[in-house]
Amino acid sequence: MTNLYKNSTELTQLAGYPVTMSDMAHACLYGRLNLFLVGDTGEGKTQLARDMMSYFGDKATFVLGRNDMDTRELFQQLNPDFYKAVKEGNLQRGMSHIELTDKVNYHLIVVDELPNCVPSVRGQLFNLFDGFIELHGKAYPIGNGYSVGIATGNLGQKFTESSNDLGRALKDRMHVFIDTDYFMPQPSDTLEILAGNTNPRVNFDAVVEDRSQNIIKRHRAIVDREMPFEKLIMAAYLRHGLDYAPVKDAAGKVVGSISKRKMKDQWPVKITDHEKGSDAALVLPLSMRAAKSTLRLSQSLDNVVQEKAGTSITIDPIESMLNAYKFVAAYSGVLNEAEVEAKHDGDKYKALDAVSQLARRQYASQADNIRAGLEMAHSGKLNEKVLNLFSGRWEFMKDILTHLTQGAP
Repeated sequence: MTNLYKNSTELTQLAGYPVTMSDMAHACLYGRLNLFLVGDTGEGKTQLARDMMSYFGDKATFVLGRNDMDTRELFQQLNPDFYKAVKEGNLQRGMSHIELTDKVNYHLIVVDELPNCVPSVRGQLFNLFDGFIELHGKAYPIGNGYSVGIATGNLGQKFTESSNDLGRALKDRMHVFIDTDYFMPQPSDTLEILAGNTNPRVNFDAVVEDRSQNIIKRHRAIVDREMPFEKLIMAAYLRHGLDYAPVKDAAGKVVGSISKRKMKDQWPVKITDHEKGSDAALVLPLSMRAAKSTLRLSQSLDNVVQEKAGTSITIDPIESMLNAYKFVAAYSGVLNEAEVEAKHDGDKYKALDAVSQLARRQYASQADNIRAGLEMAHSGKLNEKVLNLFSGRWEFMKDILTHLTQGAP
């Protein structure tokens, strides 16, 4: 099958191999990660989503977001028999839960122009992105254990950046955000697209090939693959190490620390004296959900790159994690917009590159200490000298190593 979306621009590199927009979309499918494509209109977001739909045969559905949509219409679109059965109460008259949910066997839900939906509709769509639909107060899972959502929206519609309930709900449900304006197709891509087709409409006539079982198989393999310990440590750093902010006295000496998360609305206002290049006033720590998304995307990107290489290659787990972090965190609300504007030209990805560079240096500086800590854990005996190797933003390692030394799984 030939994908109609063309974009050879590199989003990043992993183990020396380019990762393109299509690669990232595939990684999201393999990792079962919801993807939100944000950017200006007419730049191919919908076509990319449509290409992803063609992998699922009749097990994918397309929803055009609009402000007059009725949720009943949406459920009728998913499956008329399902909606009728629930509405008429067939569940109480003998139709089993499995029989009902089998009728909504959709693996991919694409919502085009999500911002155009009124809040009540968006709430139902968010349920779909979470893998279930809600009717008459009951939740019904969809996709028989595998479902993923892709949404599109114009970057200018600022609800994605707001602090209201909608913004938080969106950031909770959409695991990966990509700004398509930032990663525009190359001129050669434009030439190939225009030379082959001048139809300005999205092409919905692509050959459909049901590869859903292959995608689900790859997803399960990624879930079952052993997670490198280095990735878990980096995830802990992005969640706990980035929560650290130093407290200094009048002479500039560090005399303690404060949790960014506990500062709440006072962050970053109260952080006025931090060293050059510090991330103290730039970025908040990851949420637990975002940490999980980063780990899953990292494993999925490894899978995509291994496939590109066509042979077994060694992928640095820290490089993989920081690449994933960049695309999970950029629009998740962790960045201080004023700092991004002032020091990184308003470029979220550039700001996160700076965070990642510091994280890499931090990890490298602690690598020997981490190895010593693991040796202590394997011995089963706590060693205060080893534990005291970790301080400042690495204080969290004391709890992890104590946990491991005491025989925790």
